[in-house]
Amino acid sequence: MTAATNNTMTVAEVMAGLAVAVVSAHPRNIWVRGEIASYRRTNNGAIFFRLADSDQSETQLAMSTYGPRARDIERKLDDAGVGRLKDGLAIRVRGAVHLNEKRSEVGFAVTDIDPAFTVGRLEMQRRVLLEALRTDGSLARNGALPFPLVPLQLGLVTSRGSAAHADFIDQLSASGYRFQVVTVHSGMQGEGSASRVVSSLSRLSTVSPDVVVITRGGGSQLDLSVFDSEVVARAVADMSVPVIAGIGHQSDRTVVDEVAHTSVKTPTAAAELLVSIVSGFDESVVRARTHIASEARRNLTRHQHDLAQHRNTVASTTAVLDRQMVALDRLGADLVDTSRSVIEASREEIISLAEKIGLLGPEPTLARGYGLVTDGDGRVVRSVDSVSPGDVLSVRMRDGTMRV
Repeated sequence: MTAATNNTMTVAEVMAGLAVAVVSAHPRNIWVRGEIASYRRTNNGAIFFRLADSDQSETQLAMSTYGPRARDIERKLDDAGVGRLKDGLAIRVRGAVHLNEKRSEVGFAVTDIDPAFTVGRLEMQRRVLLEALRTDGSLARNGALPFPLVPLQLGLVTSRGSAAHADFIDQLSASGYRFQVVTVHSGMQGEGSASRVVSSLSRLSTVSPDVVVITRGGGSQLDLSVFDSEVVARAVADMSVPVIAGIGHQSDRTVVDEVAHTSVKTPTAAAELLVSIVSGFDESVVRARTHIASEARRNLTRHQHDLAQHRNTVASTTAVLDRQMVALDRLGADLVDTSRSVIEASREEIISLAEKIGLLGPEPTLARGYGLVTDGDGRVVRSVDSVSPGDVLSVRMRDGTMRV
């Protein structure tokens, strides 16, 4: 055997050396953080994924966990409200580095996970997004829209056929009010769910409902991550009608809860809110109708009373007028009789005066032997002082006039 042959290693020897080197580099369990990619879970519960730094996604470390340890990791995430592992999730895990000889790559056997790290990262991302939405005015835009007085035309974004869908529709139907709902189906979790929700909201914008409702039947923090995405939050903020979020969670609020006009805990609560608004309007109409009817009856009674009083006044006035007409007739008759008496008495008095005047007139006086002396101008001479010697006078006698 040559020296070259003696220096040649087998593949197994090379891999064994690499395995020793990898283990020697990290002889103990270590903590590693990064973002999940290529997540896969087998039917028997084994979990495989790759972990990469967010700024260097091309450098990845193969991760795996099996059996009880995999179930324990999933339980911890559920207990923390995070949900199951998925692509894009930032995690911090503990485990041992090893060499996967079959794949000729460095692997990492996951033995533990830090849910608090994931929760903290999600909360940090949520706060950053909320601040951005607050800064550009998107956070309060939808909430500033006036809420319809009678929201009967509804747009619904949900997973058609889900319990959330059924609960919402059943609650509306039980109210007895004539709600009309345009439902747009949308997946609420998994890859591409954010774009599906945005597309559903866009479709409803063309329908112009009174209100848009987004519902789903709850879930873990990761299940609800679609409602913490920026594209969904901005789509809700830009809706031209109020949006009600009934996402079905009992603890933390999502970004969509903050951006929506109104947020409630469950799909049923969303339906109850709409029913209460319509019911409130209905009751106000009934109260107004009752008040109007009561006022109308009260005014009618008052006017009837006033009319009766006027009728009595007219009747009383008519009686007074009748009595006055009788009195006037009597007065007229008396006035005629009195006038006749006065006229007759006056006529007799005039006749008497005429007789007296006739006796006192010039003709009777002349007939008794008297004369009437007048001067040249025809004036009666009443005194001797009014004539002078030589004046021509006229003397009228009973049987003629002579000049002297």
